[in-house]
Amino acid sequence: MCRKHLNKLCAAALLLPALASALPEDFNQEVVIVSDRAEIDRQAGVVIYQGDVLLTQGTLRIESDRLTVVSTEGRMEKATAEGQPARYQQQINPGSPLTHAHAQRIDYLAANQEAILIGNAVLRQDSNEITGERIRYDMNTEVVTAGQPATVGEKPSRIKVIFQPKTTEPAADASPSVTVPTETQP
Repeated sequence: MCRKHLNKLCAAALLLPALASALPEDFNQEVVIVSDRAEIDRQAGVVIYQGDVLLTQGTLRIESDRLTVVSTEGRMEKATAEGQPARYQQQINPGSPLTHAHAQRIDYLAANQEAILIGNAVLRQDSNEITGERIRYDMNTEVVTAGQPATVGEKPSRIKVIFQPKTTEPAADASPSVTVPTETQP
């Protein structure tokens, strides 16, 4: 087998065990990563994809200019997508609509099943939308924390939340709850 194909297989193998955080069917799907180039450091457990990167697995889709995947003992710990913007979409629960997000950087924390959006961040499900400089989305509990506390002497960044009124038809799933941090963090 040629070295180029072997490297792609090794890179995909680093991702397989932990990408599925949403639909159970997603976990059984193959991980496909397409990019212009990749740098694989097997000893460090790091794979860096660059140039029009597209990762898909079931309903999961991540598009970025650069994708860095960190793995430990064959399990993905973190994937960081960077772009202008980086984009994420996935169906979190059966019967629910796709969740869409974009930001300058998206940190996907596999073990915690969280996505952290940083820089011009937008999280959207149906026509409900949350925007801000930093958004944390816990996929297990569907809790969204938006906003970034200010450092001493600075004003906190602003967020915008748009929730559409409920229709007369019952919704398949409720919108995620939102919490806004109020304390100053270091």
